[in-house]
Amino acid sequence: MPHTLDSFTGKNGSVYNLLSIYCLVCLFILTYPHTYSKSNICYAQPALSPWPMHRHDARNTGQSEYLGPQNGRPKWSYKTSGAITGSPTIGPDGAVYVGSKDGKLYAANPDGSLKWTFTTGAEVESTPAIGHDGTIYFGSWDGLLYALNPDGTKKWWTSLGAGVPSSPTIAPDGSIYIGSWDTRIYGLDQKGIVWWTLRTLDHVLSTPCVAPDGTVYCCSQDDSLYALKPDGTGKWRFRTQYIINSSPAVDKDGTVYVTSEDGNLYAVKPDGHMKWMFQTDLDIDSSPAIGDDGTIYFGSGERMLYAVDPNGKEKWKYNIGATIISSPTLGKDGTVYVGAADGVFYAIAPEGDRLKWSYKAGGPFDFSSAAIAEDGTIYVGSTDGALYAFGD
Repeated sequence: MPHTLDSFTGKNGSVYNLLSIYCLVCLFILTYPHTYSKSNICYAQPALSPWPMHRHDARNTGQSEYLGPQNGRPKWSYKTSGAITGSPTIGPDGAVYVGSKDGKLYAANPDGSLKWTFTTGAEVESTPAIGHDGTIYFGSWDGLLYALNPDGTKKWWTSLGAGVPSSPTIAPDGSIYIGSWDTRIYGLDQKGIVWWTLRTLDHVLSTPCVAPDGTVYCCSQDDSLYALKPDGTGKWRFRTQYIINSSPAVDKDGTVYVTSEDGNLYAVKPDGHMKWMFQTDLDIDSSPAIGDDGTIYFGSGERMLYAVDPNGKEKWKYNIGATIISSPTLGKDGTVYVGAADGVFYAIAPEGDRLKWSYKAGGPFDFSSAAIAEDGTIYVGSTDGALYAFGD
């Protein structure tokens, strides 16, 4: 069974729990806020754009305020030189940003023409986040977090100790949060100054999310969901039964949803105790999306797209016919957009009873999820190296 932080620290005197106590003490000792106050830190602000960061917003809801395409007409595709496993984001001017395993970040105009590229030292699987001033933040497997000017020139970079598959989240207060392969979760300001880190017990692929009360949530491959105060102090740790590659999402009421390779979707209360658990038959790497009515959507290794109500009851499931690692994107009308391992991008009706449209790409859709623009265009990347745009 999963454990909250209190039960994980152990009360039965077992060797396992004593070791756990030691590890957790070390974990929080290694959390080191800088000595200067937050009032002296320069903050970013998220861009006023249709899709400024991974999973759309700081809560990682994956939900757009715009209607996505109903017919899925291909508008254009732009081919990079490597697989795309990160997700695209959209700037205030409509430019689309996406990383590629060829080591570059691409900026494309809304018509599909190339705006610019920026070359890093390794693969880019991190999804860029866009600040209010147009600054583009993203990580690379070269171990750096980059900040670029809107014209694609480098503003600064900061070393995060190891590869950065995680994506930056810009909180409502302007703080930047991101994870790293070095097992840490980082808090930074807009100048790239690291003002705290928290060490987990394994690699961090997950992208952090931020609750309405400012609590930061992030997952680690140590099977755990971490809750941190905005200053980086640990609040609690919730353990699932196997590793977590997905990113958490938090609802307006503070409930945190997280999936795990143990095959479960967990609903966790703000105090770290489990609210409920929804079980599937195979591993889950797809991150949950949250609809306006609180419905939670996610894909699974058993080829199903699920919709679960806020009480943990299944609303519907749709058999895609292929493993889903990508995370669902929700249109304003509740249409669910998701790519699968069969290389097909799907649009499923809000009721889960029919396929609206689909498109066969040249390779599987791994972790890349879609972004919806103000005009309804939807963008998604594929392992075939292409960034696709669909409209009506």
